Amino acid sequence: MSYYIIITMKNGSPAISVVIPAFNEEKYLPACLEALKKQTFKNYELIVVDNNSTDKTAQIAKKFGAQVVQERKQGIIPARERGFREARAEIIARTDADTVVSPDWLKIIYTTFQKYPDVIAITGSWLSPTRKIPHKIFMDLSYLLSVKLGKLMSGHVFLSGPNMALKKSAWKKIKVITDDKKVHEDYDLSTHLAKVGKIIYVKNLKVFFSLRKVTENPAKGFKTYVGEYPVRFIKTLYYNKIGIFKKLNH
Repeated sequence: MSYYIIITMKNGSPAISVVIPAFNEEKYLPACLEALKKQTFKNYELIVVDNNSTDKTAQIAKKFGAQVVQERKQGIIPARERGFREARAEIIARTDADTVVSPDWLKIIYTTFQKYPDVIAITGSWLSPTRKIPHKIFMDLSYLLSVKLGKLMSGHVFLSGPNMALKKSAWKKIKVITDDKKVHEDYDLSTHLAKVGKIIYVKNLKVFFSLRKVTENPAKGFKTYVGEYPVRFIKTLYYNKIGIFKKLNH
């Protein structure tokens, strides 16, 4: 079964809807939700999409004051899209269940959209989850993948799944690819949104990156980052006809 969590603010409609796709995240979800609970910006609703979990993800959600509702279709894209549909706010913030956002994350998201009304989506930087690796390495990597690679291959900034926000009115105008095996969900979303409006990178919008794929199973993590992800990136370019595939179609 799938679930989503909604916490309604007392002062009426929320200014931001936070969407978190989750599958068997009982180990990481508490830290993620605790970080959101400590936000300096309080006018938001929280939607956690639990994608057919068999662990205590739903129970943990309830302990954080959540309402739990089923969503059956499996996959991070269907889970994300369900969360976006349920969102009541015009601004939708998206992160991952194993991500810890900075205390001013929502405040920066809100003020950025207020300052730049023509922007329809934003993304930000990653912080290191361990003292052994400097923050600068992860921040530079996030900039390289979102800005440098994004503009080189597609002409626009790529959104990062753990750290992004968008306007729901823009999302309603697009139709994304819904097969997780065909595309990187955040890069595909970026490509469709870029046809509607402007996407920008906000350096001060920070989250702590998760190394779980490497720490939990190094061999599998290596295979994911070195094998699966590059292949799916190429598929994303192919299905969206961007980068080299745009040139081949002319």
